[in-house]
Amino acid sequence: MEQSGKDERTIGFVNTPFFDNIVGRALQYLQAGFPVHFVGPTGVGKTSLALYIAKKLKKKVSVIRGHHELSNKDLLGHYYGVTRKEMVDNYIHTVYKREQEVKPLWIEGQLIDAVKNGHVVIYDEFSRSRPETNNIFLSLLEEKVLPVYGHGKKSFIKCHPDFSIIFTSNPDEYAGTFHTQDALLDRLITIRLDSCDRETEIEILKQKNGLSVLEAQEIVRLVTNLRAYGRGFCPSLRASIMIAAIAKKTTIPINPAVPAYHTLCLDVLSRPMQQILPNEPRALIQDIILKEISRKEEKR
Repeated sequence: MEQSGKDERTIGFVNTPFFDNIVGRALQYLQAGFPVHFVGPTGVGKTSLALYIAKKLKKKVSVIRGHHELSNKDLLGHYYGVTRKEMVDNYIHTVYKREQEVKPLWIEGQLIDAVKNGHVVIYDEFSRSRPETNNIFLSLLEEKVLPVYGHGKKSFIKCHPDFSIIFTSNPDEYAGTFHTQDALLDRLITIRLDSCDRETEIEILKQKNGLSVLEAQEIVRLVTNLRAYGRGFCPSLRASIMIAAIAKKTTIPINPAVPAYHTLCLDVLSRPMQQILPNEPRALIQDIILKEISRKEEKR
């Protein structure tokens, strides 16, 4: 588990009117004692949003990264080897006394400290963990107790009243995700996050990368047009940020007439475009990107 000590400026989240409503709703639900679940495509900003909201609660923040090998041992703890304590008494030279004490060594899991002390937990990409691992959250969210299997005589830990948890996940159709059990989803307040609006994306590029309004508008125009070829969220916001960051750091002009800008956009955008148009040849994918780079923005 990672401990977060970042403030709002270093979390990487840019709050805008688009996100302000989501932040307000999520804080209300968490303060009322209910877990929040952000689900949406990769690159939409779920993790940054969760960190921003968690810091708003002004509690210690702990992060769990979901993956297919995560187990109850990782979350709760397990015995790992033994500790030995040896005492040798040779105070009287003719008497030799030796005692040895062997105790099993308990390694505390990621979740224990957070539950005991009322942290805000961000369980990032939780649907990448196996459902049997996530079953432990059923009693934690419903009965407010954490079962502790194999930890001596203690069978459960009472949940601290200040404990909160935010889940994030990709949709079920994403590769590497498991179908989440309905019993767990029924305990969460799920907020769907799709692509943010145009004004928000422009503001993010301006604040994160120091672009001018016109530069940010040009990148967002291109990426927004390309999203129309698919389901509306790919290429992601992350692709826009990549183009902006590289152009800014390498002084590539964000200008449709500059060949270096064409190359940068092709390198960043070809893979996500191939993802939404899997049956099209690479040459056609690149032609689509170049066409959209050169297309002038329609007057509104």
